[in-house]
Order: sequence, then C-alpha cells, then structure tokens
Amino acid sequence: MMSQGTSNTGFVPVDAVYSGSGNAYTRLTAGERLREARTKLGLTLDSAAARTRIRRDYLEALETMDPRGLPAQAYAIGYLRTYARFLALDDVALVDQFKGEADTQTGRATPTAPQQQREIKLPRGLIGVVLILLLVALVAWWYSNAISGETVFDDIPPPPDDVMSQNGGNDIFAADLPQVASADIWSGLPSLNPTDDEIPDITLRASAPVFLEVRDSAGRILFSRELGVNETYRPISEPGLTITAEDGGRIMVEVDGEETRPLGDPGQSVTDAPLFAAESVDPA
Repeated sequence: MMSQGTSNTGFVPVDAVYSGSGNAYTRLTAGERLREARTKLGLTLDSAAARTRIRRDYLEALETMDPRGLPAQAYAIGYLRTYARFLALDDVALVDQFKGEADTQTGRATPTAPQQQREIKLPRGLIGVVLILLLVALVAWWYSNAISGETVFDDIPPPPDDVMSQNGGNDIFAADLPQVASADIWSGLPSLNPTDDEIPDITLRASAPVFLEVRDSAGRILFSRELGVNETYRPISEPGLTITAEDGGRIMVEVDGEETRPLGDPGQSVTDAPLFAAESVDPA
C-alpha cells in the first residue's frame, strides 16, 4: 500500500519531500522548479519527452523560461500543466508562477524601476549670448557694405535679354549664309507616292497548281502559299517586290489586264526575281 504522500503515478511529490527547504526553494523560478524535480527523479529531457509525449524543445524552453522556444501561450500553459503533473508538482501554483514570471524579461515578477533619461541642459544665458553675437555680426556686415557703396547684387551679370539688346538682338546670328529654298532640299529624294505610270498593274495567274511567294523590298513576306488552277494574286503597287515560284512556267504575268508571258521557263524555279521586270518584256 502506498504511503499518503505517494501519487497515482508511483512518484513521491517533490513539493512534499523538499517542503522543509524553506525560503531557498520558493525563490526558484518555475523553470528551475521543473528542472530540479526532473533531476531528482533521475529523468533526462529525452525520457521526459517520451513519457509525456511533449516535444523535447518545448520541455527545455519551459525549464529555461525561454518564450522564443514555446508555442502560443494557451498551448504553452497546457504543456506546463501536463509537465508539472507528471513531475508530481502543484500544477495550479506553478502555472500562476510561470505566468507572472513570463511577463518580465528577467523571469521574475519583480518590476524594475524605470531608467531615468539623462537630459543635457545648456548653461543658462548661453543661448542669449549666441543670439546677441549673431545679431552684432549681421549689423557689422551690413554697415561695412553700406559704407563701401556696394551691395551683394552688384556682381550679378545682366539677364540674357539685356545682352541680346546690347548686341543687336537677332543680329548676332546673322551671317552670309547661302539661301536654300525648301523645294531644293527635297528635290533629290525619291517620290514616296509613285504615279500609275511608274508602276504597272500586275496580276499573277496560275495555269496549274504552283507554290508562290512574294516579298517586299525589306524582305517581309507578303504572300506565301500554293495557288490553284486559274487562281490569281494581285500584288500591291510598290517598287522593290520580288517573287519566288516553284515552277515559273505555271505562272502567267498579266500587265494592265493583258497577258504577257510566263514568269519563267516550264519546270524551272524562280527565286527572288524582280516582280515589275515583267513590264519591260513584250508578250511572246
């Protein structure tokens, strides 16, 4: 039969065994009481974690009173209560002690006196002396400028308008430059809008299925696919177009609605041929 001080777990309550230690025991923090009780029972953190099913780092944080290693307060209090009961400690008193100590940075509930801020005070009258000296220096500077007859703004150069008026305004830009008409500037450039007489109206007609590709002067593809029988393609009236055909003999070139000739010899491919060269070729 167990004695009166024995708990259901088979352990003797540590509070009862060491109750005669007096004030030295009560001065321990909640974490120190947990660690001392575990040590007296001959348990390690690993064995205590295995038997309570509480993570080892949580038990260590409870014993060291380190809030950084604990979960939220509600979970931490639950773990503390379970751990205290496992060690046969008074869980209610230990939870109250832990809450009070967790509110302070030192682990004790004793509040610390606020630090007095050090105030730096200037000697009395020093500010007034500095202001008087600045005022005297300002008056002396103004008086010296008034005696010499010069002001601060005497050395500022005149504004640009005065310089222009002194030099005759726009006359400073006048020079013996040749007069060039605006029409002469654009006379040597090619026309951006060619007339109908410069570029003929050309239509390409396929006499048999044939692949056809047309590019502009910059090399961009304007048309690229296979034409069916009697299918036509009318390119834009733009200089510099080139044509590529799988079989030049299958494409008939029509200029201004009149058929002239095949694009090439039958069975021969045509690659990057100038499209408007057909204008100078008479029908065969």
